[in-house]
Amino acid sequence: MFNQRSEVRNRRLIRIRAVVWGLLSLLMSVSVISGEEITWPEKLYNPAAAPPEQPADLILPMPCGGAMAFRPVEIPGSGWLDDRPVELGQSDADRGYKEGRRLSHLAGAFTVKEGATRRYYLGKYEVTRDQYAALMQPDCAKPNMRGRIPITGISWFDAVEFSRRYTEWLLEHAPDALPKEDLATGFLRLPTEEEWEFAARGGLAVDAADFLAPRFPTPDGDLARYAWFESSGSAGGELHPVGLLKPNPLGLYDILGNASELTLAPFHLDRRGRDHGQAGGFVSRGGDVFTPENQLGSAVRQEHNYFDPGTGHAKTMDSLGFRLVVTAPVIVSPQRLDAIKQSWTGLPQLSGDAGTDATQALQQLKDLSIQTQDDALRTRLELIQRNMEQSQSAINEARIRTLRALLRTGAFMGKRVVTDAQRAQVIRNLRKLAESRFKDLSDRAHGVAGSDKLIAEARDALAGKQAKWDDSLKEIETSLANSLSYYSDMAVGVGDDYNDAEAGTQLPVVEAELKAKNNAYLIPYARLFVAHLRAYHVDQSVDKGRLQQDLLKLEPAG
Repeated sequence: MFNQRSEVRNRRLIRIRAVVWGLLSLLMSVSVISGEEITWPEKLYNPAAAPPEQPADLILPMPCGGAMAFRPVEIPGSGWLDDRPVELGQSDADRGYKEGRRLSHLAGAFTVKEGATRRYYLGKYEVTRDQYAALMQPDCAKPNMRGRIPITGISWFDAVEFSRRYTEWLLEHAPDALPKEDLATGFLRLPTEEEWEFAARGGLAVDAADFLAPRFPTPDGDLARYAWFESSGSAGGELHPVGLLKPNPLGLYDILGNASELTLAPFHLDRRGRDHGQAGGFVSRGGDVFTPENQLGSAVRQEHNYFDPGTGHAKTMDSLGFRLVVTAPVIVSPQRLDAIKQSWTGLPQLSGDAGTDATQALQQLKDLSIQTQDDALRTRLELIQRNMEQSQSAINEARIRTLRALLRTGAFMGKRVVTDAQRAQVIRNLRKLAESRFKDLSDRAHGVAGSDKLIAEARDALAGKQAKWDDSLKEIETSLANSLSYYSDMAVGVGDDYNDAEAGTQLPVVEAELKAKNNAYLIPYARLFVAHLRAYHVDQSVDKGRLQQDLLKLEPAG
């Protein structure tokens, strides 16, 4: 009897275990399908993968086996409060009231492991219909090419809700997919106008002149290869699947045209270089399929009412879409907070000897404001102190920007010295080779009947070439002397104006900038220039011959 009961109990346990394992298997399979596993064809979420020479795309999974691609936008910086000044807007007087030139500042959220660089991630493409449905609809539909068209007809609130749901879904189903900064996990939101415009212009992938241009560079000169706009030869009034055209220099597709794109903060008028105080409706950027070619630009912005009085609901438009940004909180750990506080304390101080008197003056103002019993005087002294601190911070920022530019120029001039030396050596080698061949010809022709005329013609040809080589060599040697002289003058001038700590702090930032602009070949020259600054601080003299030897060790001249 006991054995019979035991057998029945065992059978029940076996059946219960089978049910439990079945449920676990089902849950695990659902988690994989709706979680980390990406089952969509790549062409439906990332039709143009980043080439190997560019930073890799960030791919985040979505429900229904979908995914979304993001591009890194890198901003070099040397400290936690170091941000990059960026000039935004345009000079068109007719649109200056809302798009006037203005100076803003930008910094990344995620630290790059190698180099003094931080980054944020911007959607590589506009959010598509299939991507929107995967998160916002209860059932999973089969993705297709038509679903690669940007989602439109949604409100600003819908886009914010999408970013909330997407972040929460990732935190639950694929938390490791989100980038992290210290103790904080990243999140998704609409981009700020500064984040959007900096990336739309090309970021650090373009030079200053191209950055300030109305649109990012289009090497083949045909905007229709990069953007869908109002034209029978372009959009034809219809939205198109994302990723069909060429990208901007940062690898962002349809950043201009196709669907206009929502941004995070409310609209402000421009008040000659700063935001006017009234906050208005939401802002769209980039233009759309109904925007004429001559009105399509990186600075173009449009205000919209959050609500439509005609419908009584939130404002929607058939041409209004969005792309997301991946970023992180600012204060991500107690240690980061301590570092930020320390950086902030040092902000008003000027670098170098020029800051000593100003720092002392600030301290005296502070002491006076504490000691005085006159409340009105104390208020005035505190106001003067604050204005001086702001001025000092602005001067210090300009000083840092100048140092970075000088380090880049020093690297370029160092490379120029090596290039001139290499060109000179090439001509010397050609001359030696020609003389050797002439001697070989003379030796082989010696004693051969009728060879005198042939040797004479060869000698005349050699003399003509040598004359040209001599002229070229003289020109190159003059250029080399000038380049070396300019390089040594820079070592002295920069060495007098900046100390080792300043140069050493900004060198990693300069290296990151050079790398971002595909000029990584100049990094060894920037490092050597800083080493020459240190040598000048020690010796208080410059040996041009030694400078040239050091430079040629990087790339021997022959």
